[in-house]
This record gives sequence, structure tokens and C-alpha cells, in this order.
Amino acid sequence: MDIRSQISTRDLEQFYARALEMAVESRTIIRAAVATGFDVKKKSDGSYVTNVDLKVEDHLRGLIQRHFPEHGIIGEEYPPTRPGAAFQWVMDPIDGTEDFVYRVPTFGTILALHYRGQPVVGILDHPMLDLCVSAAYGMGTHKNGERVMLTDIDPAAIDGSERVVLSARSNFTRFGDDGYLFDAITRTHPNHRIYRSCYAHACAAIGTADATIDYANRIWDIAACQILTEEAGGKYIVVREEEVRDVGRIYSTVFGKRTLVDRLTRHFNR
Repeated sequence: MDIRSQISTRDLEQFYARALEMAVESRTIIRAAVATGFDVKKKSDGSYVTNVDLKVEDHLRGLIQRHFPEHGIIGEEYPPTRPGAAFQWVMDPIDGTEDFVYRVPTFGTILALHYRGQPVVGILDHPMLDLCVSAAYGMGTHKNGERVMLTDIDPAAIDGSERVVLSARSNFTRFGDDGYLFDAITRTHPNHRIYRSCYAHACAAIGTADATIDYANRIWDIAACQILTEEAGGKYIVVREEEVRDVGRIYSTVFGKRTLVDRLTRHFNR
């Protein structure tokens, strides 16, 4: 039995509604900052952070603590809250901060709720694209409120023309020399795209891409893509999971249309 079936429909509906409300508030903060300007710094690892990342995460944490004080919170910018709680809200206030800094509109807010490690609610909100992709367990995946379903690919039609989205090659070499995987995948699937932020996840969930490979990222980067993909009828597989010293646990995932996901995972099993 799926552990998520222990959650009542009423609670799921409440969690989903609150998550959608929080996405609206996040979008409001980000759009205002785009209009008025923001401060930019670099972290010790060289990645960007802005005062907007901090403001959004702080605001969402406050809302969660107000509505669900017994729930835990995991976010990119602040330490975990109540890490032992069964319910954990997982967030990246601005996934693709570098894109945000350079006004590339594919950045977005990732917000998810996990129950004992399993996702029950997921949202990707892209403020500058007016695109919100959301899902809740047993309730389907929605694009701006409209239900979406993925249509699988005929195995005989996989010929290199399918649309595969990948992380940048630098993701494959960030914690080890896995560049050969990137090279093999792009040779086999030459009609690929490279998106560095959560727009890649949205594409797989709503079918504007056939599958996405997200390599070597933290839990808040992938928090929503499993529930979004599975509720749309797709498949989600973790192909790599490891602990990296001074970084934490990192995940590499493949998700999207079922047949293509199965084909893509072969690259990681050799």
C-alpha cells in the first residue's frame, strides 16, 4: 500500500490549496523585485544568491509555520526546521538564480510537500512565463489550473528526434567525471535541449518535452518533479544517489514519458 494513502482527502486538498496560495505570494514578491531591482551576491561555492531568494524563502517559511506548525521545512537558503517531522515542506525559492540575475525567464519557485519521504504536493511556478504547473497525490497534474496528461511514445518511434532536456554538461562534472554520460546521451538523442533551471521539469510534466534528465542536484531542486510527472501519467526514476562531502546528498533523475524514460536509464546502467 502506498504510504500516501494514509493521508485523508480533506488534508490533501488543504495542503494543495495552501501550496497554491504560497506560489501566488512567491510570484508577487519576485515580480515586484524584477520591476524595482534587487541585490546580488555570490555564495562560497560561487553560485548566486539574491535578497529575493532570502525574502521568498523567509516568507514561505512563515506561512508554513503559521498554517502547519507541526510540519518540517527544508529549503536551500536556511537550515532545516523540525527535521524529524513526518511532513516536510521542501523549497527552492528561486531555482535558477543565475537566470533570474540575468533576466532569463526560465527560473521559478519550487515548492513541495513530502510525507515520510514521498511527495504529495508539488508546484513549479514561473513568474515571468505566467506558468504554474502543480499536482497533488491522486488529483492529477495541472498547467495553470487545466488538467494535463502525457501521451507515451511508441518504442519504434524513438529515433533521435524525441525531445530530451538535460542539465548542462557542467552538472555531469560537478562532483565527478561523468561527462562521458552527457556525451553518450547527446549523441544518442541529438534533438536535445539544455535548461539549467526548473523549466526543464515543467517541460517533462506537461509534455512540451518528452523527458528530462536532471543530474547531480539537491533535494530542493527535484522536490516537485516526481509528483508532477507521475500524476500526469509519466515515470520518474532516481538513477544516481550519493552523499558528497561538504555538500550533502545529491540526486540524478530521469522523468517524463514512460517508454523514453526506460530507454534513457540504460545509459546509467552500463
